[in-house]
Amino acid sequence: MVSSESAAAPSTLSAWMQFIAVSVVAGIVGAGLAIPSVGVASIGANNALQVFNALPAQLDERPLAEQSRMLDSDGKQIASFYWLNRKEVPLDKISKPMQDATIAIEDYRFFDHGGVDFQGIGRALVHNLVSSSKQGGSTLTQQYVKNVLAENAHADADKEGVEAAKEASGMAGYARKLREAKLAVAVEKKYEKGEILNRYMNINNYSGSPNVYGVEAAAQHYWSIPASKLNHAQAATLAGIVKNPSAFNPERFPENALERRNVVLSRMHQLGKVSDKEYEDAKKTDLDLKITKTSNGCMGAGDMGFFCDYVQAYIENNKAFGETKEERRDLLQRGGLTIQTTINPKLQKAAFSSVKKRVPVGDPSGAGHSVVTVEPGTGKVLAMTQNRNYSVTEGKKNTDTAINFNVQKAYNGASGFQVGSTWKPFVLAEWLKEGKSLNTSVSAAKRTFPANSWKYRGCKGYGSNWSPNNAGDSKGNEQMTALAATKNSVNTAYASMANQLNMCGIMKTAESLGIKYGNGQSLETVHEQLGVVEALLPSSVLGIVQVAPIDMANAYSVFAAGGILCTPTPIESIKDGNGKKVKIPDPDCHRALDKDVAQNVSYALSQTFNGGTTSRLKIGAPAGAKTGTTNFEVGSTWLAGFTSQMSTAVWTGDPNGSRDWRRNGKGVVRGRVYGATYSGATWQNYMSQAVKIVDSNKGLGGPVGNSVKEPEKDEESDD
Repeated sequence: MVSSESAAAPSTLSAWMQFIAVSVVAGIVGAGLAIPSVGVASIGANNALQVFNALPAQLDERPLAEQSRMLDSDGKQIASFYWLNRKEVPLDKISKPMQDATIAIEDYRFFDHGGVDFQGIGRALVHNLVSSSKQGGSTLTQQYVKNVLAENAHADADKEGVEAAKEASGMAGYARKLREAKLAVAVEKKYEKGEILNRYMNINNYSGSPNVYGVEAAAQHYWSIPASKLNHAQAATLAGIVKNPSAFNPERFPENALERRNVVLSRMHQLGKVSDKEYEDAKKTDLDLKITKTSNGCMGAGDMGFFCDYVQAYIENNKAFGETKEERRDLLQRGGLTIQTTINPKLQKAAFSSVKKRVPVGDPSGAGHSVVTVEPGTGKVLAMTQNRNYSVTEGKKNTDTAINFNVQKAYNGASGFQVGSTWKPFVLAEWLKEGKSLNTSVSAAKRTFPANSWKYRGCKGYGSNWSPNNAGDSKGNEQMTALAATKNSVNTAYASMANQLNMCGIMKTAESLGIKYGNGQSLETVHEQLGVVEALLPSSVLGIVQVAPIDMANAYSVFAAGGILCTPTPIESIKDGNGKKVKIPDPDCHRALDKDVAQNVSYALSQTFNGGTTSRLKIGAPAGAKTGTTNFEVGSTWLAGFTSQMSTAVWTGDPNGSRDWRRNGKGVVRGRVYGATYSGATWQNYMSQAVKIVDSNKGLGGPVGNSVKEPEKDEESDD
């Protein structure tokens, strides 16, 4: 066993050898390179020169990873996203005390050297030879270089590179110092001193954990102020953290941080950066922290959590923001983006309140209840909410979920829900496209439609015998117009209408309005288990197809917009960290329906308020709407409707599948549930508020051609 005394000799010898190496390379520098450096032990001057010349001569400075912010349409922050919680600021946005404290404790000769400080190196070596504690000889510029190299390696997921950038012991440590030295001189040639100081304070780790980088984020986190407002005591605290961000974190180890702060203040006083009075006053203060935590991701978005998650998924799924999903996620977490979204905070508040009051969060029935609003003619998503708390994982039953009921599966949604009679306007649109009108009479008599009576032109047929019923087994009138059938949502009449049409055309019309399955597949996709195209079955007329609410709201917006379809978009604009606009996906607004067809469908849906299925759901502004109810065994109900400025879909049902609410004895949702029961009531409550927020009294226009208004007595109908 080696004694402590005998072990000290090799250690001292090693230190002297390293000192000789420094002298060798310094001699090379003095011979003509003019680049002060540290070297590697036991190498000659020629080899040292070769080693030095082989090192990189230019620092790879990438844009710093900064937090991205998501804002509502009024500019208020919804959420932030970051890999490193950082916000870059220029030097004139950082207080003079912070600048002085940093230079005083890290490199008081900063303005006197060219990137590497001979005096500092010599002082550190002598200290390390005679003392058990260690001093570093690195300049502030060298530390900046080290931070850049470490962050680059971290960004590249290069663990070995991160370790190499931080290596402090042995030969590897001196090799790193040599590399840093050469790069530091290059940095000093490239930038003015103030720019280097600014970059240094923007890249530093000021926390250990939680993740706070850069002086601006640190000032906001610890005292809820900008870096420009940091006083001497606060500046000394932050400058002191840099030596060991974990050990001197004032939030976790306040005593350590206070002691370290006073060391920095003392150094500032010695250097004349604070007066006697300022020094004494600052020493007497406590840390006086006023913590502001910056949440990372959508968990901090409150009632906009699901919309926030939709925006995040929208970015991560769209190639406009990068070739791979990883690139798009990096852009969001590192790009310092300012994302102005389309969400209207007032509409969102009204939607949130209406949903939660109707079917509360955690309701024992387990029913899901959601609202989504799209702006006709632009595709902007104005509101999105549901009766669950947003969570990144599934939590308490009926309370917390990561599933967004309103969107497609690719956007962290469900796989859609059967839409019931809200499908009928697509049938009506095809009816009008094929040259028929709102006042064309059809039979509403109950009957069986033979399999061979269904028409399939241009696609494979899936005709079958079908005997549809009306709600309460009502037959409706023997003969009624298409307008009356729409107004009262008569199943048998709509079956008769579809039987006269090309089923392929109905499907194509729905697709042209942006409708697809909730799993993202085309309506033409063959069902894996059933082996059929559901959208071509005769029963599709009554809405067996599963669609995401946002797609239903957007399809109905086409009727309000005179036939114009836009892709739903939650983003108004994006700027990068430098304030430059980032190109966002075009909503691809185009004509999806002939204007006259759209206007006649809109008119027909407006008449549901005139003695029809939505007559008790008026909202104080011109509107069109359609209720939707699936079979009781399925248990999904809808209200999709619009004004000139807003198109809203409300859904109620079991988010996990099907449920017969007549058999349910718990919670709010139970019994015979129709489209108007919960979905309709929520739609009315929300839209009545919404039309006061957004001017919707512009009207929807009257019928076109030979369409007529027909006062009809109420029919018992399948809504």
